[in-house]
Parts: sequence; structure tokens; C-alpha cells
Amino acid sequence: MTVPAELSTLAATLLATVRAFRRARVPLEDLRQAALAADLSFIGSPDARERLLGAIRELEAAGAITLPRGAGNWEALPRPALPKWVSRPAAAKLARALEPNLAWHAVLSWVPAFLVTDRPSTAERSLLRAVNSFLGAGGSDVLAPLRERSLQLTGDEKMLDTVSRGRLFAPGRLSLELLCAVRVSPPLIRHEVGTGPVLLLVENYSTYHSLAATLPADGEAGTIIYSAGNTLGTVLTAIADQEERPQALAYFGDLDVRGLEIAIAGTRLTAELGLPPLNPAEPLYQLLLDHGRPAPAGTYPGPAKARAAVTWLPADLRPPALDVLVGGDRLAQEAVGRELLTRVDVPSVTGSHMIR
Repeated sequence: MTVPAELSTLAATLLATVRAFRRARVPLEDLRQAALAADLSFIGSPDARERLLGAIRELEAAGAITLPRGAGNWEALPRPALPKWVSRPAAAKLARALEPNLAWHAVLSWVPAFLVTDRPSTAERSLLRAVNSFLGAGGSDVLAPLRERSLQLTGDEKMLDTVSRGRLFAPGRLSLELLCAVRVSPPLIRHEVGTGPVLLLVENYSTYHSLAATLPADGEAGTIIYSAGNTLGTVLTAIADQEERPQALAYFGDLDVRGLEIAIAGTRLTAELGLPPLNPAEPLYQLLLDHGRPAPAGTYPGPAKARAAVTWLPADLRPPALDVLVGGDRLAQEAVGRELLTRVDVPSVTGSHMIR
């Protein structure tokens, strides 16, 4: 039999349990616990056994499991009867079951083994099928921007941004060349300050301009880039696409919950992109706390979000920053402006030295 186009949520949950189980034979109790964890409505539900059996039969029809024979291997009461265990097929058989009657293109000969050993997500499986169809139709001789090719293959123009840096694009698997795609990035607004190792990203343009004019050429920051508010992720991706990677990254933005959440998201993204960690520009945030002008933040996100946001800052800056945020205020980074910067010396932007 063939696999249904989409497994039910419960069947997919059970399949994940079967795949992850250390032995080929999976006890009924493990399946029952997985179902309870996925759907609390199972507790005390009169049709719980019926629903569980339906999902088990769904996996059997898909060829993803086999059921025991003989009445002794079934839990007869209460009704309906349930198998005391299910069995995971051999790897080759499971690979055929999960992608039935599908002939993979020669350059995708690695896919059947990948389907079994790497437990791909639904999105990854869908992409592989789309690439298989793309190659089977002859591919393309037009070198397209990655997001255009991503939209063509998946219906989501952003999907390949991250996926193309992951396991599906490991050596010997997919590649941009195979998809006839090229990664393109928006132009970066940048200013070379000196030869320092730190690339400093600045949220707002006025502050970027003032820092570019005042940071010392022999200081820690070698380059300043305008990160344009919530486009930080796009800017970081563009940085990762450059041939020369930065030695260190620092970020300076407004002191409000949203600004700090942008930085936190940027920190996660740098790890995905293989960039250095995104560190707070500690001396600049200290200047902002010392000289900033509290103003109402508008929508107050609540103390829990405020506490979570300040965890990105250095420990000694968290208490004063939290005081600002829980008071419903924010500090605009423009307070660290040209006049202030001409009166202080900022040799360091990451806190490895003190502001003199």
C-alpha cells in the first residue's frame, strides 16, 4: 500500500515515537504515552482506544509499522483490541514505504538512506520531492536568485535562506549549483573606521553616522554597519555571504524590549550562519543608561518580557535597564550622539576596556 499524502497529527506523533525508539519493537504503552503527551484530551476519553487504533492502522497502511499476529499479542479488553507492540520495518523497506513509487533522480541517490537515518521534517521531505521533480523536468539553465528559486520549489521565498546552510546542503547532497541558484544580498551601508577586529552594527542611522565620525581609528571597532532597525537578520545574512568573515560582532540599538528582542534573535541567527556571537556594545549601552532620556514606550509588554529581554545585556547593566523597561519607558540610542561622543573616548565597543 502507499503512504497517505499527509498523516494525521496523531499518526505522525506515533511515527516519531517509533522512529526514535531504541529497539525495532515498540510497546503499546510507549505509543499510548506519546498520544497522551500530544493530546491531553486522551485522558478519560471514551474513544481514546478507538482513536489510538485508528492512528496505528494508519501507520500500518503506510507501511511504516507492522502489527503482531496471534490473539495472544493483542490486548483484547477493553474494546477495541490493541496490539501489545508494533514493529519498525527494516531500513530499506521503511524508506520505500515513506516515499512509495518514487524514482529519485540519479544525483539524489543519497535520499532514501537520508529519509531513514536523519528523520527529515515534513518541510525537508517536501523540498526533496520538489527538487526531484525540478531535476526530472530538466532543471534550469537560468541562474536565479535563491529566493526566486525557493518560491518556485516550495511556495515560500524565504525557506531556502536557512535550509541551504543546513544538513540538506552538506557536501554530496543538494547545492546551489544543482538548483541553478545564487545567493544575493542587499548592499550594506558601512563605514571603515580603522583596523580593529570588531564589526559594530548600529540600529539607527543618526547614531551610525555619529559613531562613524567619532570612533577612533585605533580603537576596537574596525567597521560600522547600519543595521536598519528590524532588518538586522537580513544584514547579518548579507555579512555571512561575504568572502571575508568578521572576527567579532557587536550590536548597539535602542534600549526597549523590541530592540533587545531584535538583538536576541540576531544572536540566534549568527549561530545558524556560522558567524561570531553577536555581543552587546557594552560601553555604548552604559553611555545610553547614563545619558539617555526616558520616554514612554507606548505598548508595555509586561515584566516577564522585560526580564527576558535584558538577559542579552551584560549582568551589571541588567538591573538599571530593567528599571527603565518595567517603568514602561525606553531609551532612544540617539542620546549617544555627536556632542556626547566628542567628549568621551570610546576605544572599546564590547567592554573589554573601560571608557576613558
